[in-house]
Amino acid sequence: MSNRDRILVVDEISDTADVLQAVLEPRGVTVNRVRRWCETNGAAVDNRPAVVVLDAESLPGGVTPTAGEWQNVPQVIIGMLRPATSPSSLECPTDVQRRYLQKPFQFAELVQAIELLISQRR
Repeated sequence: MSNRDRILVVDEISDTADVLQAVLEPRGVTVNRVRRWCETNGAAVDNRPAVVVLDAESLPGGVTPTAGEWQNVPQVIIGMLRPATSPSSLECPTDVQRRYLQKPFQFAELVQAIELLISQRR
């Protein structure tokens, strides 16, 4: 990871963003946080992130994480059930790569998923 990497956390509770800041910012990664998916449009987020971390409870009904300007940004979705097909289906049929973490999760799992998505992007 490098200082040009940015992570966007979409979560109503700040714990996830706080832990990611403590772990990733010393490595040169900027962690930004918004409370709701609708805040990702406009001035709340000024640069395209390397990875978006989404708490499923922060997504309003009917809005998918691939909508709008965040299309094709790798995502870690927390709290959403995995697809029932196979482990290889953790990637979307589109160009977006996704990893799913069920609640409760370990922060080490989240950091590992973020690092994996960033390394695959390069």
